Amino acid sequence: MTKTIREIIGEDRELPVVDVAKSIRFAIDYMHDNKVGAVAICNDGQIVGVFSENDLLRRVVHEQVDPDKVTVQDVMTSPVYWITVDERYEVAKAIMVDKGLRHLVVMDKNSRCRGFISSRELLEADLLDSRELVNKLNDDYYEHQFKPQAMKPARST
Repeated sequence: MTKTIREIIGEDRELPVVDVAKSIRFAIDYMHDNKVGAVAICNDGQIVGVFSENDLLRRVVHEQVDPDKVTVQDVMTSPVYWITVDERYEVAKAIMVDKGLRHLVVMDKNSRCRGFISSRELLEADLLDSRELVNKLNDDYYEHQFKPQAMKPARST
């Protein structure tokens, strides 16, 4: 029942990336156009931070930062937390809860970025596991409780 990160995100997910020197407006437009809630912020091919919807709300909107004049580097979350594709999804949940994150970068065994996993995806995996467990418990219960009994022949008079 326990799934790995790979089983949840699949094999061909791409990491949404924005260069560290780009404006916040560029990052917002990129996120909107690609329908993602977070982007990796890179400098010379290295991930140096993450910019998420949460960063937008707390560090841009609330602080009244001009998204056209400030770079995404100034409002990104750093350090970057990550997990490997072969790790169990419960580990990702524990990291997210411990660090207060909604997205984790996913890396493969060759340290190549494979994308993000979101708290929503982990919740969906939890719900699926719960459904599978309930179905298994129901099947086991009903199989033992209502096993057909061999019928005894009726008495003749």
